[in-house]
Amino acid sequence: MSVFVEAMILLLPADAGGRTGPVAPREGSYRPFVRIDGQIGRARLLEGPAVLSPGEGARVMIELETDARPSDGCEFQLLEHGGQVVGVASVLRVYGRTTTI
Repeated sequence: MSVFVEAMILLLPADAGGRTGPVAPREGSYRPFVRIDGQIGRARLLEGPAVLSPGEGARVMIELETDARPSDGCEFQLLEHGGQVVGVASVLRVYGRTTTI
């Protein structure tokens, strides 16, 4: 199942254990793992600024591929490399669930 959420994300700076390079949310190629209510799933950033660098925050659209049921105001972590937390997200709005094929 997938759910689409609008969220404010903050990428942690490298000196706080975050990424060392920027991501490009609009390209749809950044696919971190997420931890929501203890469940691990996959995510894909779909909309937002052209480039988002470590230490920066922005409003983005995220497709969540998880069975977790996020709600408005829910917070979750963005994970890479064996569970390393590289960012945090706060859900502004949940847009609904679709079944992935």
